[in-house]
Order: sequence, then C-alpha cells, then structure tokens
Amino acid sequence: MLSRNTNSLIDLVSLEKEKFNTLFSFADQISLNKLATQKGFGKTGALLFFEASTRTRMSFETASARLGIYPLLLDVKSGTSLEKGETLEDTVLNVAAMNPSYLVIRCGDDLNLSEMAKKVSMPILNAGWGKKGHPTQALLDAYTIRKHLGTCEGQRLLIVGDVRHSRVAASHFELAKKLGYEVAVCGPVDFLPEKTSLKVFSNLHEGLQWATVAMALRVQLERHAMKYSLTDYREQFGFTSKNLESLSDNALIMHPGPINQGTELDSDVLQDPRCQVLNQVSNGVLIRQAILYSVLEGEL
Repeated sequence: MLSRNTNSLIDLVSLEKEKFNTLFSFADQISLNKLATQKGFGKTGALLFFEASTRTRMSFETASARLGIYPLLLDVKSGTSLEKGETLEDTVLNVAAMNPSYLVIRCGDDLNLSEMAKKVSMPILNAGWGKKGHPTQALLDAYTIRKHLGTCEGQRLLIVGDVRHSRVAASHFELAKKLGYEVAVCGPVDFLPEKTSLKVFSNLHEGLQWATVAMALRVQLERHAMKYSLTDYREQFGFTSKNLESLSDNALIMHPGPINQGTELDSDVLQDPRCQVLNQVSNGVLIRQAILYSVLEGEL
C-alpha cells in the first residue's frame, strides 16, 4: 500500500500511472544532468538491509550520495544489536528515532512493511520484501524497456524461471496492469505459481517467439539444487545462444541479478546486443535517485 501519511512505497498498486510517468521523467532529466538534485545537505537516509544485496543496496547508496544525503547503512545483522536478540521491528523503530529522511528496507516475510509504515513518521521504501514484492526493481525494468522500445504499453514480457518465489515477478504483475504490458511465465511446473490467470508457456521456444522482452530469474539454488537437475534446466529453460535464436532480433534480454551463469543465463549472452543486464543496473541508480528526489519533494 502507499501510505498517505509517510509517502511510503511498499508496493505499486496504489500509485497512479501519472506518478510512474513523473518518476521516469525525473530519471530522464537526471541522466541528462537537467535536474538540480542536491536536495539533501545535512540530511541522512537509513538503508536497512536485513538480507544480502549488491545492486539494490549500492544503487540506493549511490542515489542518496548524489542527492547530497548521507546514507546510513545497516548491512545484514553482523555487528548490530540484532546479534544480541533485538527484533527487526525494534531496530527499525530505533533507527527511525534518529530521524533520517527515509528508511530503505530489505527484509524477509517476518517483518511487515505495511504495518511499519504506520508506526514511523518518515517514508519507508521497499527494497525487496520477502516474496511479496520488489517495486523499485520492476520500475527500473520498465524504465529500461521504455528507453529501448519507446513504450511499455503493448509490450509482452516473458518471465522465465522461479516465478513462484520471485518478488520481482510479483511487482511486475502489479506494474503491468498500470503501464499496459502483458506478462507471461515459463519454467518447470514447480517453479510457477500454483494458481494463475497469466499466460503460461511450458515450452521456452514458444514463449520467446511471443515475447518482446525476455527476463530470466535466478534459480534459487537454496530451494531447488537438490530437487531439480540444473543441467536439464539450462537445456530446457536457460538463456543460451541456441535457445535465444527463437527471440526476435528487436527484443530485449533482461535479468534482475544476481545471475547463476551457466544455469539461467550463459556468460556469452551478456555480449548479445539485445542484452540489457548492465543497463538495468545503470537505470536502477537513476530510478532510485528519482524516487528519493520525489520523496524529498513530497511528490511520490
């Protein structure tokens, strides 16, 4: 939900389409150095990462620094009072008492971000919440699609892999309804939602022929390594040069990272001109900076 009191970004359901267009416009202006972004002199922003992260954490750090906001980082649990038994909620409330301009939080399902947004006075920005969602990742993906294909509306996004456990996929299901693109899924049966109204492809080649954007998801080895042959997965559902022959030359190849190279995506695919993996990372900084800028301006 979007908390009106705190301007929080917990999911994408409550944001109107105009807000997405505003964020994308801010990101465009930031990329062209046409937006004065030194908004945070003397301010701090708290980045509470209770789960490991590279791209999301460092892009929020970068975005904060570029806005002149000093990022206060709590990186997983090591060296904090969480090791002494403090609860996640108490940690958030104590950090909020230090009055940062916003709280960026990555956590599992054991912390309820919607409830936390009611208990603090500053915005909470969801940086990945259990299996529930990863709004900023979906936004940077959509921004990448918009930049390279001109619009999100009418695009066909094929998400391949562990959709059942993917917070990225969950946020795309929300965002697609707002921006007018279609989502289909593909993968082994036990990787897909048990009940879904989405288009489902059991055959990767058919899915790739349908798609204008193909996104591979990380195979969550901690869930599937002992249950499913990764060799078979790569052959049937991996983004290999051979399998990607079924994808249009004008389509995009994406992955939210981290990548298990040689499983869901081969290393040589990163050199494919259709591949946007590193552009996603670059665009992630722009989108997160645009979100923080909007928060500071009270426009989210």
